[in-house]
Amino acid sequence: MKKIEIEEKYYGVLVMVLIDEEGNVYDIWYTEGSKHGKEAFEERYKKSYWFRQLVDKYEVIGDKAYKGLEGVKISREKGKKRKRQIVETCIGGIKGFYYSRWRKGITLLAYLYGFALGFSLFRNFFSPYFSP
Repeated sequence: MKKIEIEEKYYGVLVMVLIDEEGNVYDIWYTEGSKHGKEAFEERYKKSYWFRQLVDKYEVIGDKAYKGLEGVKISREKGKKRKRQIVETCIGGIKGFYYSRWRKGITLLAYLYGFALGFSLFRNFFSPYFSP
């Protein structure tokens, strides 16, 4: 009997989240990991009416990687950096999914939306405990 070896391949995935300072997730999407965050942001802006409306209406704060993007303020001051901490907390939770090992995009998307909903509800329910 011949032994067949199966090579496991994992693909890079870039997950991006648009979240407010209260912890409410407004948009979450993913694309292939070979794209730069700036390029993925521009692509999402062109393709998604919902995302375009959010970016045009509200102040979007990003890190240095998004420098030069129209509609994105770079967080240099302490106050803006503090606001980004909630985003980093959300992203840290998403990284716990080990999403690069998932084969089907629809499964990943379902888990991402489920996490976003749970994260938003959890933050709002326990907000009195998180506020200074």
